[in-house]
Amino acid sequence: MRLIHKIATNEIKKTFLLIVFLIVNTAITHGQFFNKEIQAKILIERNSEFYTFHAAARNKTSTDINLKYDYSVFRTDKDGNVVKNNQTDLFFLKGDEKKVLSTLTVNYNVDDKIILLLLIYDKDDKPIGKDRIVLEQGGKTVIDLNRNTPKATSQDEAVAQDGYEIDGLVIQKTLTKSGRDFFRMFYSEYYNRQIRSPKNILIKEVPGRRRNTLITVEVDGKLVWQFFAQPRKEFLTNMVRISLQRVLSFLNRLEKQNEQFIRY
Repeated sequence: MRLIHKIATNEIKKTFLLIVFLIVNTAITHGQFFNKEIQAKILIERNSEFYTFHAAARNKTSTDINLKYDYSVFRTDKDGNVVKNNQTDLFFLKGDEKKVLSTLTVNYNVDDKIILLLLIYDKDDKPIGKDRIVLEQGGKTVIDLNRNTPKATSQDEAVAQDGYEIDGLVIQKTLTKSGRDFFRMFYSEYYNRQIRSPKNILIKEVPGRRRNTLITVEVDGKLVWQFFAQPRKEFLTNMVRISLQRVLSFLNRLEKQNEQFIRY
């Protein structure tokens, strides 16, 4: 049984090395870039007992797309035995959408080395998004929650990136029940989709024409959407959808501008 276990462990190691080789080879041959249009991101949450790692994908373009993800966990014990678990599935992303694909937890008491690897593939099975976290001491590893979002990098430039983006706030200044309902629905969708904005988002309601009020959505002080309030739930739901699309488009443009500024 011990021999069989070692053989299985060796096979896992060979499989992992093969995956790494294929990714590197593909990148060099085709000039493949990770996280340029589709961004892979492992989000981290921490509570009193364990870390939670959310595998997330973000569409940085305005085009809808079908994709596939592979979320793998490699756990190495003190004897060097490697156990691999992974989740893989097809998924669909709308333009400028961000979506949580899978979630796993690591207890603080676990001290085995753990590698988390998220890969996103296009329809031709080419890797286009990647994020990786290494926990040298498992759940006892001190993780920097201010880790940066993975930037667009070619495979030979890609390195393990630890850190997490500091988020802006979602602020409300509303006057009516319709305004408060819109803010509640907007924030609920914002939170559930794990959207992260480095800039503050302000939802403001001011007196408008006649008895209606005007609701505006601003990012970093810049107007991205506005509409006259109505109490109907279907109307507010549609305004939330449009507002989030406008917010994500603005944040994508801002990120591209920052990347160009850094490049030049």
